[in-house]
Amino acid sequence: VSEPWVDCLLEEYFNQSDREKVEGLPVAPFMDRDKVTKPTAQIGFIKFVLIPMFETVSKVFDQIDEVMVQPLRKSKDRYEVMKSVEEAQKQKETPT
Repeated sequence: VSEPWVDCLLEEYFNQSDREKVEGLPVAPFMDRDKVTKPTAQIGFIKFVLIPMFETVSKVFDQIDEVMVQPLRKSKDRYEVMKSVEEAQKQKETPT
């Protein structure tokens, strides 16, 4: 369910950074299509924004851990695997 949303959001970021480059403006590192991949963007967002936020909420509402925090950790792990696969693919494509 979230994948199409993530794709649209990343494309919007990339379009903005492309325009900023053309205009000679500084580009936010998390918006630069030359530096960001979907897995790295998601790992950072989940790790530094979502998990800490929902861990805090779970201190008040216990069920949030099971409903949000645990699935977010699994999602982060899945993106870590995707990142590893992408990096391995790049290694194979890079001439030595």
